[in-house]
Amino acid sequence: MTFMSDKLRIIVAGYIVGYPLGGMTWHHLNYLAGLHALGHEVTFYEDSGQWLQPYNPANNTCSDDPSYGISYLNETLQSIRLPLRWCYRSELLNQYFGMTRDEWLTAVSGADLLLCVSGVTPWRAEFRLAKKTCVIDTDPVFTQLRMRHDEAFLDYYRLFDHVATFGKIIGTPDCPLPTAGFDWIGTNQPIALDHWPAAPGHNGAFSTIGKWEHSADRTFEFAGKSFASSKGVEWMKLLDLPRRTDWRMEMAMASLPDAVQRQFTDNGWGFTDATSASISTDAYRNFIRAHAGEFTVAKQIYAGLPSGWFSDRSACFLASGKPVITQSSGFEKWLPTGDGLFSFSSIDDAALALASITKDYARHSAAARSVAEQYFDARIVLSELIDRMR
Repeated sequence: MTFMSDKLRIIVAGYIVGYPLGGMTWHHLNYLAGLHALGHEVTFYEDSGQWLQPYNPANNTCSDDPSYGISYLNETLQSIRLPLRWCYRSELLNQYFGMTRDEWLTAVSGADLLLCVSGVTPWRAEFRLAKKTCVIDTDPVFTQLRMRHDEAFLDYYRLFDHVATFGKIIGTPDCPLPTAGFDWIGTNQPIALDHWPAAPGHNGAFSTIGKWEHSADRTFEFAGKSFASSKGVEWMKLLDLPRRTDWRMEMAMASLPDAVQRQFTDNGWGFTDATSASISTDAYRNFIRAHAGEFTVAKQIYAGLPSGWFSDRSACFLASGKPVITQSSGFEKWLPTGDGLFSFSSIDDAALALASITKDYARHSAAARSVAEQYFDARIVLSELIDRMR
């Protein structure tokens, strides 16, 4: 196949029905919309497997019932005028939605490429009917370290023809991580820029949205040190930052303990509700577009073991013309910093970046959009990814 010029039949596998919140949805929508804009015939596939009970944010529960997520998926695709077919397979209910089983088998048997985003889709025997398969590791470092002791996890990745990763420097001299014998394709989050135009104006605050901690401990030992797949330990180093800038510093943080929130509030941080900010794709996009920019940290495991990872959320801020200040994770090896995008390793670095943006916000806003256009445009990112699989 000559991928760069051919119009392909592509299946994007991921999860929207199972976790119908704005940020995760845009993570997948940018793939779907980007591939559609390139002229490919795109199908979305989701699979509950035996474990993924769909989440319903309306009542904050998980159950076998996918009706909320299915309605959300249909409304979301209609809202951005994305005419594509989809299939949700519920192993929990032994049912297919959006397509019959036979229609799904016809779709996958005619696919040029099956692209599994985030590696959460259970492997199915019919995937081999597609001409090419690829899994994208969107949680690098954690993935590579887990492969050292989880043979089933490693074997899952071995089932695919190609493996890609958001750890763009994995496998290079700049990254200490093991490769598990894979020829990793370095990639990053695509942004469908037509759906993320630059947004003038702002509310005077730098913010971010996310989750304070994972529900389970995800700590790994590497080279004699311990690294947590958690942001909390990194945020605690920045308690005093609001006193060192004229910008308002805020965050929308789910699962934040009350005692910790009081610590941050006492030090000048503001908070907004994470659920309402991500209850829909519009809410998530509006949250980003309303702010002056993003200030955020990386998980300790990203900061301590640089892989070149860069946040899909931060990419959306950049596309919206919002400057981003984020903790170093090795992305400086492939992204320009100092105009519109800043990397920091200490609270002093962070304060200096905020001061620089204060001096010429308009320049940094334009530079942020320029970085998105050069490095995150879905047409470029996805064409390069597909071309690497020739």
